[in-house]
Amino acid sequence: MEFNFIAVDQFSIDTLDDLEKFVAIYPDFQTVMLADENELTLLLKLMEMPEFVSQNLNNSDFSKFWDLSGFKLPELDNQQFDKFYENWIQKSHRENNMDEYGNLIFLQGLSTKWNKLKYRLIVKSNI
Repeated sequence: MEFNFIAVDQFSIDTLDDLEKFVAIYPDFQTVMLADENELTLLLKLMEMPEFVSQNLNNSDFSKFWDLSGFKLPELDNQQFDKFYENWIQKSHRENNMDEYGNLIFLQGLSTKWNKLKYRLIVKSNI
């Protein structure tokens, strides 16, 4: 399953009407491939986000989204990210490889920038 992380200063639910609009409006979105929503829940808990509620969408490209704007993403240096990643691999039982590592590296590179923006969301693709 594809979970697209975005952060912006302005958000409107109609920007999730279709994939082309989404890509045009949020060009720096980051896609995380997970097996299911249970893995997303685990990931968010490891990111120290204690509460998250999904909202269903009724369109063909996206099925739901999570508004995480009330929380900050973890701002991790190299050592902290490596520790976070090891914890993720251990708890999720996912394969430890470069694809998996690359799946989450945006947390190290974009969190500081994204935490300064008003909205932080995750959008689940129907793909």
